[in-house]
Amino acid sequence: MNRTIVIGVLFWCLISPLKAISEVARLDDKTIRITGEFDAKLVSEFHAAVATAPNVTTVELHSPGGQVYSALEIARIIHKLRLNTWITSGSECHSACSIAFLAGKHRLADGLLGVHQVSGVNDASLTQSVISDVFDALQKFGTPDALVSRMLRTPPDDIYVFSADELEKLGINRRSGDISADDLPHLQVLTSTLNQDWLTGTFLNTRTLKPFFAMESRSLNPAFRIVYYPHSNISFGEIIWEDREFPLGQTDLRLIFERRGEETVWVRIRADVEQNGFAFDLPSDGASGLTSFFSAFAYAHEFRVQDFAGRTIADYSLAGSLRATEQFMSLLRQR
Repeated sequence: MNRTIVIGVLFWCLISPLKAISEVARLDDKTIRITGEFDAKLVSEFHAAVATAPNVTTVELHSPGGQVYSALEIARIIHKLRLNTWITSGSECHSACSIAFLAGKHRLADGLLGVHQVSGVNDASLTQSVISDVFDALQKFGTPDALVSRMLRTPPDDIYVFSADELEKLGINRRSGDISADDLPHLQVLTSTLNQDWLTGTFLNTRTLKPFFAMESRSLNPAFRIVYYPHSNISFGEIIWEDREFPLGQTDLRLIFERRGEETVWVRIRADVEQNGFAFDLPSDGASGLTSFFSAFAYAHEFRVQDFAGRTIADYSLAGSLRATEQFMSLLRQR
């Protein structure tokens, strides 16, 4: 599809109280302010503004979102010119606007920064193309993996607004403009689909340059994921917390699947205890065991994890897990 056509049909914004007409304004010799929705007209105005303002250093943002490729074009200009980005107190920068904010050399959100999942217009292939372009750009901008993870897990009709603590803790605000190799995220999103409470996708580990498939919970604390590396035929499960640390070692866990009106299914696993959670081989007493595990995962309604003492340490809704499992298995067949 021709990209000029895509721009006309692809939007990434929510209904917002922000009703100002889209415009680019020079506040002074060093500051340009973008207000309203991102569209082709805004891109043209921004090009003109930076071309006639050689001393500009900062772009202020106040927008509910708009057209994805318009936001990407503005973000690329910001990144190329090494401009700073600023969401001033009382302003908001949601949806596609977040791409422009994240392109900043220095970036500071004193106002509200909100993200959600990229979506196309009833066109799965278009959506995946957009995802690839967006997350390729975010990787170049040094976007924290934690922000990308929240973006992937927030449906297009919802919004995740970061707290002031998260903006600092996750490294979203950036006061040093030089991006080192250590600052770059180590995951790049190639494809991604959210099915209610479960996410499936193809990712690239940018440090090893190895692609992998994953099926992950929408819940992030803790996150449950199943990972498969096709180049080495390695698969494993993980339960990862954002804010806990564990002593290293091994332990037994129970994975319990409940389906209303039917007998509970459970499996005991031996897990490695890592700094921020658990990692384990997928349970398989031969092929039938692995098939039983994925069947339980796909058709149960609730899923929880218990420690050796029988205490529940994590629980998840399995809404959408059937579709997610089908997509994950389809990825495995295409390897």
